[in-house]
Amino acid sequence: MQHSDGALKTHPTKGRFLSVTWLRQLWTGQFSFGDTFFAGMFGPAFVLLPVGFIIAGVMVVVAPALLMPAIDGMVAVYALYFSATLPAVIKTGLAAKEVGGWRWFGIFLGVVATMALWMTAYKLAVAL
Repeated sequence: MQHSDGALKTHPTKGRFLSVTWLRQLWTGQFSFGDTFFAGMFGPAFVLLPVGFIIAGVMVVVAPALLMPAIDGMVAVYALYFSATLPAVIKTGLAAKEVGGWRWFGIFLGVVATMALWMTAYKLAVAL
C-alpha cells in the first residue's frame, strides 16, 4: 500500500507465532485487525485445544481426581490469554474502518468469548 507521497507503507516484521516478540507486537496492537483477531485471539486454539485434550487424556489415566482441576486451570490460562489479547482486538478493530461492520462483529465476538471463558472457569472452580 502506498501513501500519498509515494512511499510504501511498511508493517513491523512479525516474530514467530507465539514467541515473546510476536506476543509483544500482538498485545501492543501492531498487527492488522485480521491478524490480531484471527491469528492472535483464535489462532492459539489450534495449539492449546489439542494440547488440552492430550493433557486431559493423560490425567484420566494417571490421576483421574486431578482431571477437573487441570481442565479448570487450562480454561483459566486461556481466559487470561483472551483478556490480554482483547484490548488489542478492540484497538485494531476501532482503527480498521476498511473492514466495515465486520470489525464490530469481531469486537463483539472477542468480548463475548472472553466473558464466556471467565464464566466457564468460574463455574468449574465452584464445582471443585
